[in-house]
Amino acid sequence: MATHSVMRTGRIPATHWLAVVLVIALGLFPITLALLRLWAVTGISPVQALFTVHQQPGAMEALRFSMMEAFVSTVVTVGLGLPIAWGFGRYQWRHLRLKRALLFLPFVTPPIVAAVGFLALLSPDGFVYRLGLDMRGETGLVGWVASTTGWAHPGHFVALVVAHVWFNLSLVVRFVEPVVAQLDPAWEEQLALLPAGQSRTGRLQHLWLPVLGPATLVAATYTFFFSFTSFALVKYLAPSSNTMESLLGEVGGSAGIAGYQVETSLAVLAIATCQMLLMLVMLIMAGRFERRHSQVLALHHESMNRERHGPPTQAMSWFVNGTLVLLLAPLVSVVLASFRVRSTGPSGPGAQWTLEGWRRAWSGDFSTVPLMDALTNSLNYAGFTVVIALPVGYAVASCLVSLRQRGRRKTAGVLDSLCMLPLSMSAVMVGLGMVAGILRWFPEMFSFPYLPVVPHIMLVLPFVIRLMVPAIERIDPVFAEQASLLSMKPLAFWWHSRGSFLVVPATMAASLCLAFSLGEFGATFLIVRVGSWDSLSIMVDQVASRPKFDPYVFPTAMALATILMVVTLLVLAINERARAWRTRHDV
Repeated sequence: MATHSVMRTGRIPATHWLAVVLVIALGLFPITLALLRLWAVTGISPVQALFTVHQQPGAMEALRFSMMEAFVSTVVTVGLGLPIAWGFGRYQWRHLRLKRALLFLPFVTPPIVAAVGFLALLSPDGFVYRLGLDMRGETGLVGWVASTTGWAHPGHFVALVVAHVWFNLSLVVRFVEPVVAQLDPAWEEQLALLPAGQSRTGRLQHLWLPVLGPATLVAATYTFFFSFTSFALVKYLAPSSNTMESLLGEVGGSAGIAGYQVETSLAVLAIATCQMLLMLVMLIMAGRFERRHSQVLALHHESMNRERHGPPTQAMSWFVNGTLVLLLAPLVSVVLASFRVRSTGPSGPGAQWTLEGWRRAWSGDFSTVPLMDALTNSLNYAGFTVVIALPVGYAVASCLVSLRQRGRRKTAGVLDSLCMLPLSMSAVMVGLGMVAGILRWFPEMFSFPYLPVVPHIMLVLPFVIRLMVPAIERIDPVFAEQASLLSMKPLAFWWHSRGSFLVVPATMAASLCLAFSLGEFGATFLIVRVGSWDSLSIMVDQVASRPKFDPYVFPTAMALATILMVVTLLVLAINERARAWRTRHDV
C-alpha cells in the first residue's frame, strides 16, 4: 500500500520516514545514552576524555597493537586475495560457483567458531603443532624467534594475523573479481600497441592500477576495519595482548555505575570515544573509495574475458585450489577436535576418540544452560532479527531511492550517512551502549528476554540497506506504469512493480541477518547477564574459557562450536537454494 501511494501520488509514505527515524534512533540512542551516563559518572565530557587516552592503563598499548595487527593483516590479505581475484575473473573455472562459496564461507562463519577452530589447529593435538610450530606456548622455533629478536609473543601475533586473513580474504575477491571479469579485452590489446604497454610495468601503471586500484582500496579499508574491531579472535588467539576492542570488552561491563570504579568509567569513555572516531574515519575513507569503485564499474560491461583466456594455468589452479583447502582447515579441526580427548597413560600422553564431548555438550555439563535452551535462544534471536531488520531496511532503502529520484540527493546523502552510523561502532561498542546507556538508565529492561535482539538489528540494518538500495534502483518504472493501467489493488500493485524483483536481494539480506545473529558475540557478550538468555555463541565461550583440568572441557567446547557452525551453514544453504531457485525462475 505504501509503495502504491509513492508511485501514484509522488509522496514518500509516512511509514518509510518512520523507518528512517527508527534506524537513526537505533544508531544514536544507545551510544548517546552511554556517553551521557559515563559523562555523569566521571564528570568529564567525551571530548575531554579523548585527550586522556594516553593516561589510561593499557590504552596506548592496545591502540598500537590494534593498528599494527590490522595493518599487517590487511597487507597479507590483499597480497593473497589479488591473485585469486585475478584468476577468478580472468579464466574459466569448473565449479566456479562452488569455489566462490567455499571462499566466502569463512566470512559468514561465527567468529567464536573461527576462534576455537584456530585454537584446535594450534593445540598440542593440532596440525600446526605437529609441524613443530608451538604458537601457543611459544617454545622451539617460535621461542627462539622471540628470544633472538626481543619480539614479545610472535606466535600469538602470527596466529591472529593468519586468522584475520582467513576471515577477510573473500572481501578482496568480492570487490576485485567483477572488475577483472568485466574489463574489455580491447583495452589490453590497444595498450599493447602503444610504447607504454610494451612492458609489465607500463601495463601495471597505465591499466591495472587505475582499473583495480579503487576496488583494492575498498577491500583493504574494510579488511583493516574488521581486523581492527576483531574481538573473539583476539580473545582466544592473542590472550597476552589487547586491542582497543578487547580492552573495552574486558572493562566495559563495570563502567557507568555511579560511585563505583570511576577510573574504569573514565577509561571506557576515553577508549570508546577514540575508537569511534577512528572507525568513523575508516568508514568515510571506505565510502569515498566505494564511489570511485562504482565509477570504474560503470565504465565496464559484461565481457568475454573468461572465454577469451580459457581455463586457468596449472600454477593458478594449484594456487587457488590449495588456498581453498587451507581455508577449510580450521572448520575441519573443530569437528575432529570434538571427538578427540587427550589422555595420559603408562606410555605417556595420548588421545582417544569418543562421543563423550558431544554427550556433555548436549546435557550442558560445563555451561549455565542446556544445549537446546541456548540453541532455541539463538534461533529466536536470529528469527526476530530477520523479521524486523528486513522490512525496516527495505523501507529505509525505498525512502533513500525515492529522494534520489526526486533530485534531493543531498538530503538522501545525509540520511544515508546517519543510517550507516552503527557501522562506526563495533559490536562491543554497541553492547557497551546498551549496558552503560540503556540498562544503566532503565535497569528494568534487564527483565526483557529479547534484549540481545536490539544490537543484532542495529548491526545488520546498514548491510540490509546497502543490499536493497541498488536492487530498488535497478527496477524499471515501466512495471509501476503497467500496474497503474491495470488498476491493481495495493498489494498486487506492490508485488508487480517492486516486490517480485526484490526476492533475490531480500533472500541474500535474510541470509546475512541470520548468519550474523547466530554468530554474534561481541555485543551479546556484554549484554547477557542471565543464564537463561545465553545464546549458542555465548555457550561456546563459556565452555572454551573454562580451565582445562577436565580433559572433556575442550572437546565439549568443540562439539558446541560444531553445532553452531552446522546450524549457521544449514540456514545459509537453505537461503542460497531459495535464491538460486528464484534466479532460475525469474522472468
